[in-house]
Amino acid sequence: MWRWLVLMVLLGTPLAAEPSCPVCSKYDYEVSLLERVLSNELALKNTLDKISETHAKVEDTLKAIQGENVKLNHAMTALEIKKKEMDERLNNSISSGITNVSETISEMKTNVQVLVAKTEKELEAMKEQIVVPLVIFHAQLNYVNGKHTFTDNQAVVFKTVLVNEGRGYDPATGHFTASVAGVYMFAVQFCPYAGSSVYLEITHEGKPLQRSYHYEKDTYVCVSMQAFAKVAMGEKVWVRSISSGDLYHYESHQWSSFAGFLVHL
Repeated sequence: MWRWLVLMVLLGTPLAAEPSCPVCSKYDYEVSLLERVLSNELALKNTLDKISETHAKVEDTLKAIQGENVKLNHAMTALEIKKKEMDERLNNSISSGITNVSETISEMKTNVQVLVAKTEKELEAMKEQIVVPLVIFHAQLNYVNGKHTFTDNQAVVFKTVLVNEGRGYDPATGHFTASVAGVYMFAVQFCPYAGSSVYLEITHEGKPLQRSYHYEKDTYVCVSMQAFAKVAMGEKVWVRSISSGDLYHYESHQWSSFAGFLVHL
């Protein structure tokens, strides 16, 4: 019934209206009206079908959107859970790493302290074990009693060796050659012949370390001189006369001699 009412509204004419054409029969009018009604009903039906189809599609789309929203919510929830788990793991890893680093630093500090203490003990032990090597020599003029004459710039050779630890002194040349580098002390005693002046020096690689001059007119007097020098290994030290002179040597009580020894490394 409602369809007829819709058709009446659409057509804008009442069903009971008479035909305007006087020659048209009532039957023709009804047939024509029925055709129009059927045509409009068919069009309306198609429209309603399309509306229903569109409505169904809209409902399907809404359901699909709702399903996607549910999936999205599930995914967001899962991501949030994963984020919390990762945050917890990261915090645990950082805390564990900091703890491990602190423990490692503490262990390293302890090891370093132990190593330092051990090294100090070893150094002390090494210091106690370090002994200055024995390097010492003492030589005098030969056993010929009497006068020994020297010219200018002549090496004084003390041929009679009394001590030669380290074997640094050469009685053939009168030179001492350092076998160990260090600080040495050298000493010379010389006895000028009566009435003769003597001028000697202790020489280190050709450079004077100490000089001494003495003259006695009528007596035999012995004098001495000393020198300290830092001598490198292989360097030489000897005694030489700066000017000509005569030395006196008497075996029983007056010796002219040259000596030296290593004091410190």
